[in-house]
Amino acid sequence: MKTFLRRAAAAVILFSVVLFCVSAENDTSIENLHEYELDNGLKLFAVENHSVPLVYIEIAVKCGSITQTPENAGLFHLYEHMMFKGNSQYKDASAVQRALSDLGVSSWNGSTGFECVNYYFTVPSDQIESGLKFWSSAIRTPKINRTELESEKKVVLAEIQGDESDPGRVLNSASSKLMFPEMPWKMDPAGSVVVVENATVKQLKEIQKKYYVPNNAALFVGGDIDPDEVYRLADKIYGSWKRGSSLGSAIPEQLNTAPLAAPEFRVMPYDQLSDQLSEISITYRGPDADFVRSDTYAADILTDCIGDPCGYFKKSLVNDPLLLVPDTDYVWGGYGTSRYCGEISFGAMVSKSEQNLPERAKYLFEQLPDLLRRAVPSDSEDADVNFSTVRQRIADSRIYDHETAGSLLSALRFWWVCTDSEYFYTYQENLNKVSSKDLNAFIDRYIAGKNPLVTVLVNPSVYEKTKKDFADNGFKEITAEEAFWWKTPVSAANEGESK
Repeated sequence: MKTFLRRAAAAVILFSVVLFCVSAENDTSIENLHEYELDNGLKLFAVENHSVPLVYIEIAVKCGSITQTPENAGLFHLYEHMMFKGNSQYKDASAVQRALSDLGVSSWNGSTGFECVNYYFTVPSDQIESGLKFWSSAIRTPKINRTELESEKKVVLAEIQGDESDPGRVLNSASSKLMFPEMPWKMDPAGSVVVVENATVKQLKEIQKKYYVPNNAALFVGGDIDPDEVYRLADKIYGSWKRGSSLGSAIPEQLNTAPLAAPEFRVMPYDQLSDQLSEISITYRGPDADFVRSDTYAADILTDCIGDPCGYFKKSLVNDPLLLVPDTDYVWGGYGTSRYCGEISFGAMVSKSEQNLPERAKYLFEQLPDLLRRAVPSDSEDADVNFSTVRQRIADSRIYDHETAGSLLSALRFWWVCTDSEYFYTYQENLNKVSSKDLNAFIDRYIAGKNPLVTVLVNPSVYEKTKKDFADNGFKEITAEEAFWWKTPVSAANEGESK
């Protein structure tokens, strides 16, 4: 192709470039959404929307806590911070900040999650090439020097140590230790104090070499754009980025799908709750998209049924005189699609916290499978709640999510990370295939007879009055001292990467 272009006339050159762009594009079922792939494996998703002269640009890499080991847990987050400390285009953090200002960026950010690290901002549409160049330099040639690293360690350590007193962080860490006991560090993007304290430039460069490669990354660009022109710019700016030798995000085998030998009961004094209300949550290990993708559709249908304020599930919990749930707004359930660490959870806020609370939590756990079966919609069009209603409700919510280029690309990036773009394009089609039989099979596979984590959050003053009742019912208290995996020695059996 390059030899041909050098010999062709100018008009033919332009025509050939257009053909090259089209040949690199994959058709999508989403209006105005275009997918391309560069020769080096970098994915490009471009959304055309000329409503305002702005362009959203995001770059995402498939890595995060799921790719951690005990020896580097926290370094992906630290690396994210170092991305803004200078690179081949901008000599230091001050130059980076000036560049952002010159680009007209009002807000920008980066985040490290379970399965992804991403960076994003919005620029005026006449700055799109400069915006693409900004992220290219940041992600490909960051300056990781010892002085800046030592300075940024303090920032990250302050975040980790601050989390030790945050009740939500304590709760999440304790839950992760129980649900993923062999490898809890894979559920902890913040990581370990000791690991961050001892981080070296060499370690961060190893992360860069292994994970920050184009065939493990994607660009998301949307707004006032010409998609083919964006592809041409992306190829010009990112085309020389060298393909990695292997995809760093690969996990060789599935994490434990039955981590609990018996139901686990936990209670946590939670000062963010009033003494009038307490929270009961029940969490099961759910499907992993990389291993049982078909079950993720059933999980989403079930989640929608649970969320219906007029549905059987919410109404039953509110009408149950033993549970004392004040309103349907105080009932929830959900499944977060994930490649490797799927969980499905259910919960409710209940009143009269001093009245038999541990017994009521156990009662909800025991009733849950039957409640879910009764909430399953019917395949019959004559039923009060049927699949047509549920499917339309989900389709309507997707329309809302796709309202702007930024929201569409954010949704697409989520699915690209935890599944792939094809999953996103065919999502509604596959949801429409789910039947009542499939949902009941899902309940059998993941909930009925399975061992969950049952957690009660209660106001500290109420807990002091009911502590004995919780202990008598087998509830163990969640404490900050025991919640974090890196505060407790990791046994030799758990140091490997096997199940």
